Amino acid sequence: MIAALPRLHAVTDDRVVGERRVVERAAAMAAVAGPALAVHLRTRTLTGRTLLEAARVIKDAIAPHGSWLAVNDRADVARAAGAQVVVSGRTGLTVKDVKRVAPTAMVARSVHDAAEALAAATEGADFLIAGSVYPTASHPSATVVGLDLVRAAAAHGRPVVAIGGMTPERAPEVIGAGAWGLAAIRALWDAGDPGAAARAFLATLPALEGIALLVNGESRRARAGSTLLDLLADLGLDARAVVVEHNRRIVRRDALAGTPLAEGDAIELVHFVGGG
Repeated sequence: MIAALPRLHAVTDDRVVGERRVVERAAAMAAVAGPALAVHLRTRTLTGRTLLEAARVIKDAIAPHGSWLAVNDRADVARAAGAQVVVSGRTGLTVKDVKRVAPTAMVARSVHDAAEALAAATEGADFLIAGSVYPTASHPSATVVGLDLVRAAAAHGRPVVAIGGMTPERAPEVIGAGAWGLAAIRALWDAGDPGAAARAFLATLPALEGIALLVNGESRRARAGSTLLDLLADLGLDARAVVVEHNRRIVRRDALAGTPLAEGDAIELVHFVGGG
């Protein structure tokens, strides 16, 4: 699913959430970055109900632009809000348990050393958030791991989002070390113009390859040359349990492999989950 994963991740903390400008600033970034942006709601100060309300408001603000919502540590809130990602740390739920609670969300693991990266990849995390790569004012006491952690994490075949002291100027060397994307707190949320800050980051990232699609109303990218069957495989879906509508036409299961994807295709997927 690497082709669908946003490359710029705007991560909140308690301070950012407490300033009550999250929705306004998230919307400004989303208007510029679109599907290349994921907004991470990470805070320890909100109760479950208030956190869910915040998640839903942010989702409503960024979803029209195709941007993603990630929720840290609360798989139940992520599922209720329709978030695309749940981020679980070293003391959080396992990937398997997150999937039980939020079965349609991607699961990211926050990793801080090579051993944690290996464990997260082995556990089946969809992608890794690795850091702190550089010294950061957001977490001044965090251990600085440098680009070696990015290289070690990327070696496990999972997309890596680097965090900690990220700036546009540092982006080329971070991507060169194997990172798929970048995550930032102050460089985005504290900017006088968050949209311009997002644009500055995106300008340093390699152009995305592949085909732009709309899948169940959300912007995604697929590998060039993919078919509908390839798309289902990339999304981790069993073709036997999915009804596929391609540009308003239902596609038979035996025709999925012979239906190529094209730029701008609109696809609706209905996934049936068995129960006992």
